[in-house]
Amino acid sequence: MRKLALLPIVALAACGAGDVPDASQTPVETRRYATQIEAPVPDYRQLIRDMTIVEFSDLRREATARAPADAKAVGEQWLARLNERGVVDGYGLSGKNDDDPISSFSLTLTPADFDAWVRENGWSVPRHIDWNFVPDLVSPRVSDAAAQGIRIWPASEARTGMQNQAADSGRIVLRDGCFYLDRQGVETLAWFHAETGLDVDGEGFYVLVNRMTGQVEGRLGETFVWAAPNPITPGGPSMEEFRAACGDGEISTVGNPTSTARMDAMYPPVRAPDAAPPPGIH
Repeated sequence: MRKLALLPIVALAACGAGDVPDASQTPVETRRYATQIEAPVPDYRQLIRDMTIVEFSDLRREATARAPADAKAVGEQWLARLNERGVVDGYGLSGKNDDDPISSFSLTLTPADFDAWVRENGWSVPRHIDWNFVPDLVSPRVSDAAAQGIRIWPASEARTGMQNQAADSGRIVLRDGCFYLDRQGVETLAWFHAETGLDVDGEGFYVLVNRMTGQVEGRLGETFVWAAPNPITPGGPSMEEFRAACGDGEISTVGNPTSTARMDAMYPPVRAPDAAPPPGIH
């Protein structure tokens, strides 16, 4: 149940319910922006039970042929093409030597985008190479409801690909239409990766959404965790636009964050077994 004490904090979040004109038709200087510093934790166990399972089985295409005699030249040709497009997330070699042929690529392209690009150029895809892709994005960057209350959505547009494995955490909040990372009262501006979107849930709270699955990752005001450290990837608003909207503060990349409460619901902490009594004590 939502506590009345929280109502002033999230009052502007309700502007996404449909009773406010289209944000694009509202002069910036007269628009009221949302603030959500705290929010009650939803029932993540129920949300997880109800979520639709998204299959990612088509993201890997395994090799179907032996490497040809010119495999090294073929791999180098494709590496140059992919680097020119800027979509190489990583690649593997067929052996341990640096001059071994390329045997696999990991790309920041979806399978459909890759196929369209290949068709456009009239290329034949080598069958001796493994190909790994990123999922489609099924949710918008910002829903129409959420767009009403924010100044700018500080998120990249280039797909993220592999990330560092260290963890970072902090509260992510919304204040006067801008997003901040709050670490024990010290705030920095927050910047997201392309796979995170913004929406308003059924109770009127602003939520971060996994754009690859459509699932809610947490309400703004909660404590989140994400893979770190990571740079700001390309695309999204320019720094000039971002600064004009939200000021000149330090920027923290919060990647694709998940609420710690949601993480605990997904992976409940394992309770250590009671210690066995010393021998002779029953």
